[in-house]
Amino acid sequence: MNLLSSLNISAGALSVNEKAISVVSHNVSNMNTEGYHKQRVNLQARNIAGQIGDNPANQVRANGGVKIANVMRYNDDYLNNYYREQLSQKNKLEQQLGNLDELADIFDDLEGTGLDSALSKFYEALNNLQEYPASSTARTNFIETSKSLTALMNEKSVQLSKLTGEALGDGSSEEALKNSKIYVQYRELNNSLEELAAVNKALQTTQTGTLTANNLLDQRDLILHDIAQFVDITVDEKPNGSVSVYTGNQALVKGATVTGKLDIETAKHYCEAHGIKYPDEWTGENAVLSIVDNDGGKIVENANSIITGGALGGLIHSATDYDDGETNAGTVQASLDKLAGVIAKVFNDFNTRDGAYCIDPANTNHLTDTYDNNWIFACYDGDGNETTTGITAANIKVSDNLLSTDGIWNISCAYFDDPKYFDENAVGNAQNVVSMMGTRNEKQPDLNGMSVEDFYTSMLGKIASAGDNVKSLYDTQCDVVDSLENQLDSAYGVDLNEELVDLVKYQTAYAAAAQVFNVVNSCLDTLMTLGR
Repeated sequence: MNLLSSLNISAGALSVNEKAISVVSHNVSNMNTEGYHKQRVNLQARNIAGQIGDNPANQVRANGGVKIANVMRYNDDYLNNYYREQLSQKNKLEQQLGNLDELADIFDDLEGTGLDSALSKFYEALNNLQEYPASSTARTNFIETSKSLTALMNEKSVQLSKLTGEALGDGSSEEALKNSKIYVQYRELNNSLEELAAVNKALQTTQTGTLTANNLLDQRDLILHDIAQFVDITVDEKPNGSVSVYTGNQALVKGATVTGKLDIETAKHYCEAHGIKYPDEWTGENAVLSIVDNDGGKIVENANSIITGGALGGLIHSATDYDDGETNAGTVQASLDKLAGVIAKVFNDFNTRDGAYCIDPANTNHLTDTYDNNWIFACYDGDGNETTTGITAANIKVSDNLLSTDGIWNISCAYFDDPKYFDENAVGNAQNVVSMMGTRNEKQPDLNGMSVEDFYTSMLGKIASAGDNVKSLYDTQCDVVDSLENQLDSAYGVDLNEELVDLVKYQTAYAAAAQVFNVVNSCLDTLMTLGR
């Protein structure tokens, strides 16, 4: 019986070491596999149950040889979680940097062709009109520079809207939403959530500490890394290796079930469903993310505020004016709209104020009263009528008053603060133009106490500064992520030197077990021969 026991022990040792060599082979073959965690066989003495006591014979009979306790997978949960946090932040910054780079390109005009140059030429034309208030040439030049200024504002606004549209859609069109970056990202995230739930299900029915379970854990971690690239997440791991995933406090996956996937809609559709007047009463993003259950029921109506990291968080916060000090397409659009509105109001007020006079087109040697809607800048309302209500960079235009026949004479030049001093023959009086010219350096309360030109220069400075700042943060974050990836690779990656040592160790043990097996088998053959 002892020889048969020895035979079983050596046969078991052969099997165990063969499997250990197989694990080494598995490690080596996956040394370049993305996300692979190296594995190691942990061996344990096999004991046969029964009374042992102090009887040496019983102790010998109790020895069962060796068995595989488990196949250990190298892992560090803290390092994994920290890596996902940093990866999420990197992807957020990557989206913001891309937005700021495109924003800088929009305002990186060739010398002499940008909005700053247009503003300068506008005031130069105004200065010329100040010197020659009765000159039709000076008036025409002023109108043309005004047209150039408004056209550039319109163009910049269109480019900003396009930039925002590429990220989030235009706010109303389903087609524009489906062609946006955020639409692609949210679909990929939902796919990853489904994949994670499937892996969780497999882990729940797989014995832990096995090659199969370890390979599923590798797959699980890769999917978690993918999810972290889209949103910021927290992970709760169960003893069987399955995980629950949360963004904010909302569960997205619990075990084998996707409990909260993302849905997306246009801002207009969201407003219509919630009784909000679009776009007048809407101050949010062009696209609204929600979290829904498997039946489509909304768990979180508007999830934009809780998605603060990852590519989705970067897209949301790179195109909307949150009035939080950050510079992005939304804040620049708001600043440009404010600039257009102030320019229109200031010059319209001067051109229509009491005491301002125009040159009479019927008799250019005489002055005539201005009138209430004698605007320099205007826009069209929904019915196609000219108005000064709701002027933005997108719709500002030179008023039809100035573009009509004899419209050049509608620019108010003369000003008399006291009607008793009015002189209808004072066509050379340029006091009103002088007042307009003074706005070049005049601090405007609605422009944060800056002049028109200073406000625009400040806006350009913010774009450049924000770009440099986010670029610096992004570069630093890339270094952090690269460093963490090196740490992960060092902790989990396959080291050929280590595998060679293990291979020699298990190969030697296998050869020794084979020798024992042969010796025991030879002894049994001898006993069988003697028994004949």
